[in-house]
Amino acid sequence: MSANRLGVSELIWRPAAARPDYLEHLLDGAAAAGYEGVLFFAATITPFLATPDEFRSLLEARNLSLVGVITAPSVDFAAVDRLSAWIAALHGEFLVLSGRCGVEDRDWSVVVPTIEHHGRISNGHGVRTVFHHHTGWIAETFAQTERLFAETDPALLRGMLDCGHATKDFVDVARAPGMPEVPGVPGGAVGDSADAAGAAAQLYRRHHQRIDYVEFKDWSPETDLRIEVGRGKTDWHAIAAALHEHDYRGWIVVEQNPPAADPQASSAESLRFIRGLLSQ
Repeated sequence: MSANRLGVSELIWRPAAARPDYLEHLLDGAAAAGYEGVLFFAATITPFLATPDEFRSLLEARNLSLVGVITAPSVDFAAVDRLSAWIAALHGEFLVLSGRCGVEDRDWSVVVPTIEHHGRISNGHGVRTVFHHHTGWIAETFAQTERLFAETDPALLRGMLDCGHATKDFVDVARAPGMPEVPGVPGGAVGDSADAAGAAAQLYRRHHQRIDYVEFKDWSPETDLRIEVGRGKTDWHAIAAALHEHDYRGWIVVEQNPPAADPQASSAESLRFIRGLLSQ
């Protein structure tokens, strides 16, 4: 997996968003920690939509790349088009859809064509759209995430794996149809109702041809998602093995929920852990 590029989400720095120098603060932190790229929220980059060259200069001054931008699904498709064009202008790769857009079964018939249209728009700019499986979103569980893959066109919507949310939310993984038996685990279950530690690796193995974007995030019942990578319940060795088996060569982006006493130190710790993990 030597071809992987390691990036970081701005999320851990978000409590400082009111600072006048917030953007420089998070970029300096990401660069100092040793990351190659940053995933931004749409709110952060909105002031630069008309001046992508200015934003590019801020990145290039720190040898950073744009991984992509997180935005909530929307029917403001003109805004989706502007954002996709901006991502392309900075040679970013992903439009990451993350936000509540329905939770009931009846919502799927509306949500699916809406998020597919995001992909249709972003494709026109050479940018891939992924949907973030997430607590409280329409794709939260393992089964719902697989349903989303099954009911959407892979040419329009690519796959994302969030290892922390998989560990937290994929508690149904033992009941997922067709789940291969896991040696040494009773009933072939990956986890149980309290801890689906190996679920992320299982999702990747089953859908590696669809998954273009991987987020390294950790989880524990004591800290929720406010924990450095390697300190929680996620089975990182299983994930590394799955990525290696299928020669994953895309971005790996670290994300940690705030607050953190020192975002840069936490991000640097996660990066050290990942480098060690991937070098084994």
